[in-house]
Order: sequence, then C-alpha cells, then structure tokens
Amino acid sequence: MANLYNGDTIGTSYQTQLRKEHSGSKWGTTGARYSGNDVVRLLRERPYINTVLDFGAGKGSMGQLILGDPEFQRLDWTNYDPGIEAYDQLPTKQFDLVISTDVLEHVEPDKLGKTLATLAKLTGKVLYSDIACYPTGKLFAEGPYAGQDLHLTVEDPKWWRTQFAGQVALQEAEYQWREKRSKGKAKQRCMMIHERV
Repeated sequence: MANLYNGDTIGTSYQTQLRKEHSGSKWGTTGARYSGNDVVRLLRERPYINTVLDFGAGKGSMGQLILGDPEFQRLDWTNYDPGIEAYDQLPTKQFDLVISTDVLEHVEPDKLGKTLATLAKLTGKVLYSDIACYPTGKLFAEGPYAGQDLHLTVEDPKWWRTQFAGQVALQEAEYQWREKRSKGKAKQRCMMIHERV
C-alpha cells in the first residue's frame, strides 16, 4: 500500500495499473490543456499563492506550463501522482494552492471520500478542481478494474458539487458546469474553486 495521508491508501494493484497506463502513452498530459488558463487566472487573482501542489500531476504538464512563464517562476511547485514513480510520495504539509485536474474521476470509488478529505487537509488557502464527467471509452485491460472505464466515477457536475459540500471543509468560491464538444459529442466537466476562510 502507498501512503497517502493519515493512513489513507490506494490499492497496490490499482497503483500498478495506473503506472502501466501512464507508461508509454499520452495519458496524464491533459491538465494544462483543460485547466491551464484557469490556473493562470487563479494565480494572477491571488498573488499571495507561493506554494502549489499538483495532486494527480500525471506527467507534470501543468507545472511545465505554469513554471515556463517568468511571472510564476517564483512558485514552489510540487507534483504528486501515485501512477508516476518520481511523484508517488504525497507530502504531508499544507500548500497555498492544491490543484486537482482530471484526477477525481479516476479515484477508486471506495476511496473518494477519504481523497476529498485529504485534498482539504493539504489545502492551506485554495483548492482548484476540474473533473471530467464522462467516460473515456478506454477500458482497463487487467487488474482490479479490468473491463471498466478508466474514469471509475462518472457523475454530473451537480453530484460532484454535492460531494465536495459534504466532504470538504472549505468554502466554495466558484463553480462552473462546463460542456465541451469532442468528436461530435457533448462532454461535461465540473470546475470548482474552494477557499479556506
């Protein structure tokens, strides 16, 4: 079992599957594409943010985008992803900003409540979440979720908002129900910003 936070865990066989999915594919590179503009805006609006944790960073595309801008090179940036060996150690300190982009839909359903609580514990000031609310159409080939979609939890934005309200002891500052079109299909996304008050 990999240590997450205060005894919360991710299943070892699931972590193995995540590593296989990340290895040799583009999986884990969508953070900057879907949420980069939001994170830039958030950082500009909240110049007091100095430390950032990208929770579920994948291959680190968000950090590369943000830190590639001279305006943000001052940030102390940390990547965490249990599916990437170089990033699989979750810090225990709080960060001014915690980012979770295209992550929560992949969390094992029985660990979702604990994961949301972990995000809240790690958040010193601001939590940014962007969640895909649609199946990927790609299935796990083996492991504990063989035959299931890579998005283990597919729910609409209202459902996600309710989960956060019940599990995250932070105040909602922004909520957006977004829709994007891909290959002729509408795909919903949920974007939320929560703040510690």
